[in-house]
Amino acid sequence: PLAEFDLRNISYRVRSPTSHELELLPVGSGSAGSGSSGSGSSGSSGTVALRFPEEREAQQWWTVLSSSLREARRGGMWDMDGTQGH
Repeated sequence: PLAEFDLRNISYRVRSPTSHELELLPVGSGSAGSGSSGSGSSGSSGTVALRFPEEREAQQWWTVLSSSLREARRGGMWDMDGTQGH
């Protein structure tokens, strides 16, 4: 992969029904506070605007991402090989 970021260091916001924003928070600012794993650079942050052609597609993204973010922040992170992480 080009870059990997810990889901605990991601903020996802709905700006409008077809516009969402994904923000890479500085490492360690996620609710778990344990930093990033993977190849994301230390201290990197940035924002990506997501524009969807249809509200339905935007809602599907929101459902998947919000569920994943909640699970990550609860401590139920799964590694890429399917095993539960710490």
